[in-house]
Amino acid sequence: MPFHLTTDGSLTEIPTDNGQRANAEKGVVTTREEWEVIAGAWPLKRLIEIWNALPGITPVEKFTSRQIALERIWRAVESPEQARGKAQGKAGQVKVRFREGSKAAQVYALLCRPEGATVGQIQSLTGWQRHSVRGFLSASVRKQGRSVRSFERGGERVYRVKS
Repeated sequence: MPFHLTTDGSLTEIPTDNGQRANAEKGVVTTREEWEVIAGAWPLKRLIEIWNALPGITPVEKFTSRQIALERIWRAVESPEQARGKAQGKAGQVKVRFREGSKAAQVYALLCRPEGATVGQIQSLTGWQRHSVRGFLSASVRKQGRSVRSFERGGERVYRVKS
C-alpha cells in the first residue's frame, strides 16, 4: 500500500476510499522541494526514525548527511517497491566481483580451497610481496563481504575464506 509523508513528518497510508483519500491528502508533502524545506531543519535523529518506520526498509543507525537522508526518504516514499528491492538485494549473498583471470581472482580461488593457502603460495602465484598479500587478505576480500580465517598448520600461517 502506498505511503505519503505529512508536513509533521509522519507516514500515512493512502486510503483506497476516495472520501478518506481527500481528507488524508490535505497535509501531505507533494514535492521534493517542499519536503526539503519542511524537513531541512529537523534533527537528523528524527529523519532516522522516519526512515526506520518505512516498511520493507533496512533500518539504519545514522546517515552520512542530512541531504542523503532527505533524498533516501523521498525516494523510498515516492517509489517504495524500488527501495524495498534494494534493501532486500543487499541482505542477500554478496557476489564476488574479481575480474575473471586476474591475480585477485586467482588468489581468491586459492583461498576458497578447503586447505586454504599460505602467504608463500600466494606470493609465488602472483609475485606480490608479503605486505601486499596481507593487504589483499585484510581489505580486498573483506570488501567482497567475506571474511578470512587464519590458522597455523605445520608451523606455517594458512588463510582460508570462511564459507
